[in-house]
Amino acid sequence: MHTRKVLACLLLVLILSLSLAPAAFADVVFAGEDETLTGEYDSTVLLAGSNPTSTANVKGILFEAGNTVSAGGSSEYAFVAGNMVTYSGANSADAFVAGNSVSFLGSCARDLCIVGNAVEIRGTVGRDVAAGGSSVVIDGEVGGNVLLTAEEIVITDTAKIGGSLRYNSSAKITAPAELLKSAATYEDKSADSGESAAQESAPSPLSKLKSKVFGFVGLLLIAYFLLWLTPLWERIDARYAGKSFGSYAAAFGIGFAVLAAAPLASIILMITGFGLRPAFVLLLVYIAALLVSPVFLGFFLGSLLWRRALKKQANFWAELAIGLALWCILTALPYVAGVTRLVSAPLGLGVCARLFGKKRSAAPALPETAANT
Repeated sequence: MHTRKVLACLLLVLILSLSLAPAAFADVVFAGEDETLTGEYDSTVLLAGSNPTSTANVKGILFEAGNTVSAGGSSEYAFVAGNMVTYSGANSADAFVAGNSVSFLGSCARDLCIVGNAVEIRGTVGRDVAAGGSSVVIDGEVGGNVLLTAEEIVITDTAKIGGSLRYNSSAKITAPAELLKSAATYEDKSADSGESAAQESAPSPLSKLKSKVFGFVGLLLIAYFLLWLTPLWERIDARYAGKSFGSYAAAFGIGFAVLAAAPLASIILMITGFGLRPAFVLLLVYIAALLVSPVFLGFFLGSLLWRRALKKQANFWAELAIGLALWCILTALPYVAGVTRLVSAPLGLGVCARLFGKKRSAAPALPETAANT
């Protein structure tokens, strides 16, 4: 589904933004059981809770998530997710809404991406709409194109679509006859389509190469971003350069423990009802660390090749590029790929965990007179 791919990319951007650049959030709000967010915010806002409600005017990005979610007020961009979601706000750019039962009643100046089990669009969208779910109802106004993926589609007589309509051919659709005449369909790629469909959906060598290239570029940008703004690689190099295998094994062991314990700790905190805030932060940081874990293994591989094999002086820019390229090659090889990924995740988590650990304080030096006695 096209909308699922879009949401996956947006989720990745959200996780990395929250975890790697927390200073960008001037106002971060965690709501309780039934708390309402009001007022003016000249920044990005994060609202999370059981039943959060926002009527605030946000001059930035609104992130809102919970069980029963009500998003009103205004914002530039909106990322809203939950079980029961009602969006009635005014959005000056793009909106991304997901949940079980989702109702869009507000306005969006540009594009709307909406996914859920039951989806209703009864508001106004300035440009394009991409929607997916079990059932999709459109009874609003869309200025641009509409792309739908659903089992059942209902477009009312009062709905207005300024552009083209495209939907999956297997959908049961009810819509005005004039609209259906100009609409286009596309074939579903389901699991029961037979061997020919499986062959068509199999990625080509070119698409695999593109995926690897984009993956390499994404990881390299993260590594260079950290190199540019933080002393991260200097600290890691000082801690691991020239050290024995035991140092890496210790990081791997710590990372393996974190890999198992962090999700369990988040679940326990959420169940208690008192730990929603730390559970949410812990889960986001944990996922972000998993996503960037290949960068750490790439750094170690790059420094090993650059300094040991090529006999060059330390150069973090070159070492990161070489190491991440090697990581992408290893993950493309049969059998080797699984081992590489198995090592990179715990190792990356362990390196991150040890960076936040307490440093051992050096023993105080004895006075010179005492040392000579």
